[in-house]
Amino acid sequence: MALSRREMLAAGPLALAVAGGIGGAEQDQFAFQEFTAESEESARRGVDWLMKTLHRDGGCGIDIGQETDIGCTAMVGLALLAQGNTEVEGPRSREVRKIVNFLLRCVDAMPNDDITTAMQTQLQNKIGRHAHTFFTTLFLSQVMGEGFDAGTIRPKLGKLVTTICRMQTSEGHWGGTSWAPTLGTVMGWCSLRGSHFAGFAVEANANKTADHLVQVMKQNLNGNRGGSWMHTLYKNATGVRVLYAMGRDDEEIAKKAFADCEQLVSKDNTPFSQAGGEEYLAFHLITETMLQKGGADWKRWYPTCRDKIIGVQNNDGSWTGKHCITSRTFCTAAAVLVLSAPNRYLPISQQ
Repeated sequence: MALSRREMLAAGPLALAVAGGIGGAEQDQFAFQEFTAESEESARRGVDWLMKTLHRDGGCGIDIGQETDIGCTAMVGLALLAQGNTEVEGPRSREVRKIVNFLLRCVDAMPNDDITTAMQTQLQNKIGRHAHTFFTTLFLSQVMGEGFDAGTIRPKLGKLVTTICRMQTSEGHWGGTSWAPTLGTVMGWCSLRGSHFAGFAVEANANKTADHLVQVMKQNLNGNRGGSWMHTLYKNATGVRVLYAMGRDDEEIAKKAFADCEQLVSKDNTPFSQAGGEEYLAFHLITETMLQKGGADWKRWYPTCRDKIIGVQNNDGSWTGKHCITSRTFCTAAAVLVLSAPNRYLPISQQ
């Protein structure tokens, strides 16, 4: 039976190590228990809660009983994919299909420059005007090759890719008017990277994006933004997601960002107990980077991040943002993405 793109990517590193005996001693040196009974139960409860936000039309609200929100819907879809669900397999395959169809209808109805005419949503205010387009594009890029009719998705995803490329500024970013514009730029880059690996031609400048992020990181890490732990976490460390993927993680600014972030999340619970949706998204992005790096960095980062996220889960299975992006749907989906990372099911996790 042919393997899906998800299964091939998830199995790739393990299959290589087993077949060739490559790096066995090094793998053992940094081995640890990626999943625990607590983390698996926490993720299950999170997914169960997320299903309560799902509307009949396939959209999800920012909380239970709220109007549908495109970006939150895409995040829920990503969380379900990360748990091993696709449109054709898994206990939540029906829900994945509903989410895909909802988002495809949103693309059909979109105006020229964004997937939504809505303004001043939580995600737009904090991440950027095109946040909903970014998250939808990333989700649909991860669905490609997972059993859904690619002929249906491809033209819709292509429309989104063209829109995002067109909206990139000459400096390499996607706007600077939101509360956390660096997150917007990183998500714009992630959505295009996922689409590139799904077979789309991307006419945007990734090098300019990396250069822009380096400049922002230098400003923030040199104290020009007041030394806020929030700035350290999501306006600097998330940029490392781009720099690592582009082979620039050996630059001093990237090394400092990694070290500062690891120290921040290790010393106390403030980044977790006071986290808003921006921080939960940052936890996910950094976790994806550490997952790809592996070795000592992964071993230092993941158990701490995983266990501290579990520690702030609500009794009903959700996570709540304490400021800015307060949406329980968004925060819960991002937390589930962190807890599901060792599955290595998302194609973007290997890219």
